[in-house]
Amino acid sequence: MSESREQAVRERAYALWEQDGRPDGRSVAHWSQAEMEIAVEQALAAQDKVKAVKARRRKSAAKSLH
Repeated sequence: MSESREQAVRERAYALWEQDGRPDGRSVAHWSQAEMEIAVEQALAAQDKVKAVKARRRKSAAKSLH
């Protein structure tokens, strides 16, 4: 795990812990949930990038046809 991703997970897990009332013994659950949320956000961001690249390619291809 990269340092920046680990830091993001750490911050998210801490926020989840605080939102949950700072309970003892739930660190693994908060960490796991944070990892999952960060992974989903990164996957969605990657999808958006792919869509943007495809849209630019279509636009470029359409211009070259004219």
